Amino acid sequence: MKKVLILTSSPNADGNSNTMAAAFEVAARKKGAAVTRLDMNTVQGTGCRGCMACKKTSDRCVLEDGISEVLDALRDTDVLVMAAPVWWLDLPVALRRFVERWLSLVDASFVPRIPPGKTAVLLLSQGEGEACYQDLPGRYKKMLDWLGIKEFHAVRHCRSEENPVRESGVLDEVAKVAQAVG
Repeated sequence: MKKVLILTSSPNADGNSNTMAAAFEVAARKKGAAVTRLDMNTVQGTGCRGCMACKKTSDRCVLEDGISEVLDALRDTDVLVMAAPVWWLDLPVALRRFVERWLSLVDASFVPRIPPGKTAVLLLSQGEGEACYQDLPGRYKKMLDWLGIKEFHAVRHCRSEENPVRESGVLDEVAKVAQAVG
């Protein structure tokens, strides 16, 4: 049974990215996956402080907070799913502070410290069209590559204002990815 960790970051419980996360969760559970879902807005903690202790004196981030617990959950999962709206050219800070702390998941030579064989999925919803923010999946894929996470999938829901998520066909695409990786 695969373990799936879904991280959401929209404060809108019924918003597009949370709807995409819910569709992924349902499809993964149908396939038999064990799913943990966390709303990163409720997780206490900070982003990376640049102390570099994870490179000099420890093999983990030395900050002890809720983000540390999510990093531990990532170590133990098979599939990481991050669902987010696109705000100000990137993911919301609720999720970015977790991403910043990925620095602790590689050693000083950028050798990954997490078990190999993981998969990552990025579920994005944005108000702009397809041409905008095309770089986001690639940027996150590159960071995940540094962690040793080579299998990567992205589903983008574009023009969210005029293209409702429930009518767009995006949820079918999300379910297909969940079935493929979960």
